Amino acid sequence: MPIEYGGKIYFSPNSSDNVIVEKSKRRLVEEGIKPEDIEISYNVQELDVGDLFINYDPPNLVIRRVYEKKSNGMIKMKSCALITI
Repeated sequence: MPIEYGGKIYFSPNSSDNVIVEKSKRRLVEEGIKPEDIEISYNVQELDVGDLFINYDPPNLVIRRVYEKKSNGMIKMKSCALITI
């Protein structure tokens, strides 16, 4: 089932290994995410409600959806998918 999204997609690979980053991007595309929508970013403060935050936790990609952003800058996310790369 493709991953549904309507906002930004921030991918925080937690790795400087380009092979892992490219392999992860390919897996995300296989899951229905458009390659042009994937942005490498570590700044969670730029996220808004509905955005996805994806990080690499070997050997998986953990996908979290932002469900609340408080006025003090605190961002709450809930895991919504786990993809093995």
